[in-house]
Amino acid sequence: MVKEEKLIIGIIILFAFWLILPIFNINSSYVIPNLIEWATKFILPWIILYWLIRLVKGIDKIK
Repeated sequence: MVKEEKLIIGIIILFAFWLILPIFNINSSYVIPNLIEWATKFILPWIILYWLIRLVKGIDKIK
């Protein structure tokens, strides 16, 4: 149930951004894809590195 709640909250936040950004005269069709691109370039590699390190530590504990 927790994962579904987080997904719904994330969708609501994105929908709210989509509705609120035009009020401040910001083109949401430009900003949101750029934020996703930025997260993919800079945040996602660190997350992958974190899980890769945990995998290596887990394999070392087994040996």
